[in-house]
Amino acid sequence: MSNLRFSVPEWSFWKDGFVAEQFYSQLKQMGVEAVEMTPPDRWPAARNAGLKLLNIAALGLGGSLNRCEQHEELLPCIEEQINLAKKNGISQVILFSGNRLGMSDFEGKQNCIAGIKELAPLAEKAGVTLVFEMLGSKDHPDYQADRSVFGFDIAREVDSPAVKVLYDIYHMYLMGEDVCADIIENLDVVAHIHVAEAQKRSRPVIGGKIDYAPIVKKISSAGYKGCWGLEFIPEGDGMAELKQTVELFRSFV
Repeated sequence: MSNLRFSVPEWSFWKDGFVAEQFYSQLKQMGVEAVEMTPPDRWPAARNAGLKLLNIAALGLGGSLNRCEQHEELLPCIEEQINLAKKNGISQVILFSGNRLGMSDFEGKQNCIAGIKELAPLAEKAGVTLVFEMLGSKDHPDYQADRSVFGFDIAREVDSPAVKVLYDIYHMYLMGEDVCADIIENLDVVAHIHVAEAQKRSRPVIGGKIDYAPIVKKISSAGYKGCWGLEFIPEGDGMAELKQTVELFRSFV
């Protein structure tokens, strides 16, 4: 049995009509360790099934950390999410850059750094990791942090153990990056990884555009201990596809 750890972002799989207790029990049985971005009303059911609550999104994609004029309003809201995470044993709070809207990447990055530097001491004290997520602008037009170097530079400039990145292999692959080399080279600032196949953001498969076999093996061998977040969009039975993906990834190592 491999020692890979798995998490499931709920937005991809939860459907109206699901029974929370059954949903979480199935995830636990297939070897999932944690759930992501879970609504607070389902936190008790997830915990009762033995699952961890891995993260919450501080402000969603609408939070523009890349604009200093918004920091006065945004930073207190993120601080509230850090305190909420601490109170509920949630280890990560996800941060987003916001859209460019004509702003240079240099200015946007510096503005993100300034805001996150203000948040880092509280996160350190709370034992919560702020994970900055890069997203491909092909799926999220005009999103500013659409290259991995944007997030890596922020994490290194802030220089806090409480500030890392969330690396989405699907998004960065579509942006033309060498995802395996990028992650391994910057593993010290990678707290979490999301995965999906490139064609339709579907589940990873043998023979897909993204060759996950060497990626999973090399990154695991390099020392990655975080969860593999299965953030794909199912084409059929989501629970069956999750189980297949867990088994597939375990076969890689």
